[in-house]
Amino acid sequence: MSGESNIVECCTHGNRYPAYVCQHLNTHNPVGFWEPFDSDPSLVYTNDELNAWCDACDEVLIRVGEWNEESEAFAKIKLVCDSCYFEIKQLNLGYRAD
Repeated sequence: MSGESNIVECCTHGNRYPAYVCQHLNTHNPVGFWEPFDSDPSLVYTNDELNAWCDACDEVLIRVGEWNEESEAFAKIKLVCDSCYFEIKQLNLGYRAD
Protein backbone atom coordinates (compact mmCIF):
# COMPACT_ATOMS: atom_id res chain seq x y z
CA MET A 1 0.00 0.00 0.00
CA SER A 2 1.23 3.46 -0.73
CA GLY A 3 0.87 6.10 1.97
CA GLU A 4 1.83 3.72 4.78
CA SER A 5 1.52 6.53 7.34
CA ASN A 6 -2.20 6.61 6.56
CA ILE A 7 -2.88 3.01 7.62
CA VAL A 8 -4.97 1.78 10.54
CA GLU A 9 -4.83 -1.65 12.12
CA CYS A 10 -8.27 -3.22 12.31
CA CYS A 11 -8.74 -6.23 14.58
CA THR A 12 -11.02 -7.77 11.92
CA HIS A 13 -9.45 -6.73 8.61
CA GLY A 14 -5.78 -6.12 9.44
CA ASN A 15 -3.93 -3.11 8.01
CA ARG A 16 -6.35 -0.95 6.03
CA TYR A 17 -7.01 2.66 5.09
CA PRO A 18 -8.88 4.85 7.60
CA ALA A 19 -12.49 5.93 7.43
CA TYR A 20 -14.58 7.96 9.85
CA VAL A 21 -18.15 7.36 11.01
CA CYS A 22 -20.44 8.74 13.68
CA GLN A 23 -20.72 6.88 16.98
CA HIS A 24 -24.13 5.50 16.00
CA LEU A 25 -23.01 3.60 12.88
CA ASN A 26 -22.12 -0.05 13.44
CA THR A 27 -22.12 -3.41 11.69
CA HIS A 28 -25.20 -4.80 13.51
CA ASN A 29 -28.09 -2.33 13.54
CA PRO A 30 -29.13 -0.14 10.59
CA VAL A 31 -29.50 3.53 11.59
CA GLY A 32 -29.33 5.24 8.19
CA PHE A 33 -26.28 6.18 6.18
CA TRP A 34 -25.21 9.55 4.82
CA GLU A 35 -21.93 10.41 3.11
CA PRO A 36 -20.71 13.50 1.24
CA PHE A 37 -20.31 11.54 -2.02
CA ASP A 38 -21.33 8.09 -3.25
CA SER A 39 -18.31 5.97 -2.32
CA ASP A 40 -17.47 2.82 -4.26
CA PRO A 41 -16.02 -0.27 -2.52
CA SER A 42 -14.12 -1.19 -5.67
CA LEU A 43 -11.98 1.96 -5.34
CA VAL A 44 -9.15 2.67 -2.88
CA TYR A 45 -9.51 5.81 -0.76
CA THR A 46 -6.16 6.71 0.79
CA ASN A 47 -6.62 10.31 1.97
CA ASP A 48 -9.24 10.28 4.73
CA GLU A 49 -11.99 10.68 2.12
CA LEU A 50 -14.43 8.18 3.61
CA ASN A 51 -16.78 9.60 6.21
CA ALA A 52 -20.40 8.92 7.05
CA TRP A 53 -23.10 9.63 9.61
CA CYS A 54 -26.51 8.24 10.60
CA ASP A 55 -30.05 9.60 10.24
CA ALA A 56 -30.03 11.10 13.75
CA CYS A 57 -26.77 12.93 13.05
CA ASP A 58 -28.17 14.14 9.74
CA GLU A 59 -31.19 15.61 11.54
CA VAL A 60 -28.87 17.52 13.89
CA LEU A 61 -26.72 18.61 10.95
CA ILE A 62 -29.78 19.95 9.11
CA ARG A 63 -31.05 21.73 12.24
CA VAL A 64 -27.75 23.48 13.01
CA GLY A 65 -26.83 23.98 9.36
CA GLU A 66 -23.22 22.79 9.41
CA TRP A 67 -20.65 20.65 11.16
CA ASN A 68 -19.88 22.62 14.30
CA GLU A 69 -19.36 21.99 18.04
CA GLU A 70 -22.96 20.88 18.57
CA SER A 71 -23.23 18.53 15.60
CA GLU A 72 -19.74 17.12 16.13
CA ALA A 73 -20.43 16.53 19.84
CA PHE A 74 -23.59 14.62 18.93
CA ALA A 75 -21.83 12.58 16.23
CA LYS A 76 -18.70 11.74 18.24
CA ILE A 77 -16.85 10.66 15.11
CA LYS A 78 -14.84 7.46 15.43
CA LEU A 79 -12.12 5.85 13.36
CA VAL A 80 -12.81 2.59 11.50
CA CYS A 81 -11.07 0.87 8.61
CA ASP A 82 -12.30 1.16 5.03
CA SER A 83 -13.53 -2.46 5.03
CA CYS A 84 -15.61 -1.83 8.16
CA TYR A 85 -16.92 1.34 6.52
CA PHE A 86 -18.24 -0.56 3.51
CA GLU A 87 -19.76 -3.27 5.74
CA ILE A 88 -21.56 -0.51 7.66
CA LYS A 89 -22.68 1.10 4.41
CA GLN A 90 -23.96 -2.20 3.02
CA LEU A 91 -25.95 -2.96 6.18
CA ASN A 92 -27.48 0.50 6.30
CA LEU A 93 -28.42 0.55 2.64
CA GLY A 94 -30.27 -2.71 3.15
CA TYR A 95 -28.37 -5.11 0.93
CA ARG A 96 -26.07 -6.90 3.33
CA ALA A 97 -24.86 -10.19 1.83
CA ASP A 98 -24.35 -12.77 4.58
